[in-house]
This record gives sequence, structure tokens and C-alpha cells, in this order.
Amino acid sequence: MVDVLMRKNYSRLGISKMASACTVGIYLLLGSLVGGPAFGQTASSAEGASQLPADWRDVKDGVGGYPAGPMLEIALRRTHSDKLEMFKWRSEFIAMLSAQPGPLVEREWRSIWGRPENTGAGTWTGMTWWENQQRWQDMANMLFPTPAAEKWLRTLDMTLIFVKPLDNSFDLRTLAQSGGQVLELGLLVFPISGPNAVSEKDPAAQAYLDALEKNDAKTYRFAIYPNPAGFDGPFTVAYNKNGPPATTGEKWFVYMASYPSAEARTRIQSIDEVRRAFDAITDATVKEHSDIQVMTRTTSQVCIKKTTHACSLDPDDCHVGVMGSGDTWAASCSERPQPCATAYDVCSQLSPRTCDAVGGSRVDACR
Repeated sequence: MVDVLMRKNYSRLGISKMASACTVGIYLLLGSLVGGPAFGQTASSAEGASQLPADWRDVKDGVGGYPAGPMLEIALRRTHSDKLEMFKWRSEFIAMLSAQPGPLVEREWRSIWGRPENTGAGTWTGMTWWENQQRWQDMANMLFPTPAAEKWLRTLDMTLIFVKPLDNSFDLRTLAQSGGQVLELGLLVFPISGPNAVSEKDPAAQAYLDALEKNDAKTYRFAIYPNPAGFDGPFTVAYNKNGPPATTGEKWFVYMASYPSAEARTRIQSIDEVRRAFDAITDATVKEHSDIQVMTRTTSQVCIKKTTHACSLDPDDCHVGVMGSGDTWAASCSERPQPCATAYDVCSQLSPRTCDAVGGSRVDACR
């Protein structure tokens, strides 16, 4: 099992500062949701791994109690309300997020299989590569209290976990990007005390990853950041499938496996060595806290239909072509093409942002 690199002498003062900084942003998550979720792709630029310091994968104390260096946020979101209602408010939240400093790369996947079973309207998992954890805290304090975020978060149950990849080859920009590739994500917990305790370095977890690698799947392991509550492990918000994470007596293990296709995963998982290793790793976990998702790449942007210029909130309904021959993606419904009058009495269907940039004016219709 992955060795958590976070220093255990994380100061009481640091934890206190972190908890204090989270109060405003996290209040909405804990308050409104407990009573009652790669985020999606944006225009944020990504820095190459070669530009990062050599030790950036080490989880260590930073300024003001925050760990230093880049951080990967994983947000597993089960939608329990209407699917399109979730997409509507998600598009507004992502539009606001794209304007914030801090996110380097953002991606999202849709689950096609899950343990525990996926119910409701579906499960979407976002991953965001942040400059550092303080940037995430700044975003949370600014965006989570907004009406759009509140309405979006009410549509789903979310588990957040903050990690750093331990493998130099990990690159969120290229992870399971094609339409055929699938990504397996495991948020697993093993007991390290009590009658069913496993070793701190549980052999079952590594044996499973070794079996996958041997049979042509690519695997990645992660070190765990402390969550906003100050302890290592997922930060669970109104998660009606799994119980709250334990602060002691449990060891968290986060892995990903990338397969060329769903058919390839089925074939690899049917191999005796892999099947036995998978059974061993799942049998050893604390079932009520653990989660495995198999996912395909998707997007959190909205779809603008070519023929009607209508804004579709369902990404599965988008048929994007090339050279303007199909539907298009937009950050939010407010960016859908609208009639815009430009110089020489030319009227075109342009997004409001483009219309303003070319000095045009919005009109009711092109005549």
C-alpha cells in the first residue's frame, strides 16, 4: 500500500489555520448537504511537469500550515436529482471556476460501473490539478457560498480527496483521453487495527497493481494530502453510500488504472491472476468506506446545437464536428451564439464575448 508522505508532525497551528480558512467555503458543503459531489475542462493553461521542482511530489508543510506544491483534487459526485438540473448548475459553476487562478488542468469522467453500485441519475468524477492547496481553499471560500454552487451541490452527493501522484509518468492532460479508453479509480481504505487489520504496507494492493501492469494496463499510485478537516483521507460530504471516513485505525489507498477500452478491461479482469488479486484487495477493504469507479472521458461544458443554437445541458447529446460542421462546446449557456451586427451591416451568430471583441452589437435577429 502506498506510503503516505504527509509528515505526521503536521502542527496543531497549521490544522487550525486550515480549518479556519475553510469555514466559509466548507460551511455550505457540510451544512446544506448533510441536512438535505478533473472539475470539468476549462481554458486554464497547464504547466509542463519539467517546470516543476524535482521534489514537488513530496507532501510537506508549506506556508501557513498548507502543504506545499501542486495538488490533485478528486471529486467523486453521485447525482441524486434530475440529470439536466445538475448539468445546468454545473455549467454555471464551471464558468465561474474557469475565471479563478490556481487550476492548472481540469478533466472529468462519467462512470459506467461502480462499487458500491451507482444509482440515481449517474456518477461523474472531476479531477483538478491545482497549483497548491491554498489556491483550492481560496476558490472554495469564493465560489462555494454562491447561489449557483449551492444549487449545484444540492443535486449530488460528493466525496473529495486531495492527493499527489507518486509516478513521474502521471499526466492528467493525457490520462484516458480518447473515446475508447476507460479509467479505473479506487478510493480504498484498509483497517490497520482490530481483528481484520492488515499490514501498513498491505501486499494485496500492490499485488493487484502488479497484476494489472503485467497484463498491459497502466497504473498509478498516490500520496494523500490532509483534507480540510486536517486528517489524511477523503473529505466526505452527504455521501449516502459510504460512511464518514475514520480518522484513526484506517489506511487510505488511492490508485488509478488506465485501459485501452472497456473491452480490454473486461478481458484483463477475466485473467485468473488479476481476478484473484482484485478479489483479495476488495475483500481486505472496509466496504462502507471504499469506492471503485470505472469511467469514460466526458466534459463539463454545455453543448450549443448547430441548427437551432439551443443550449443543451446534456453532454451526451453533443455531436461535435470539425471546421464548424457540427455542434460546439461552450463554457456556459450564456455563451451560446446570438445574433450580432458587425461592420458593413454583416449579421452573424456569435457568442456574446466574440461579438463584443469584434466591436459588434447584439440584435434580436439577423434579417
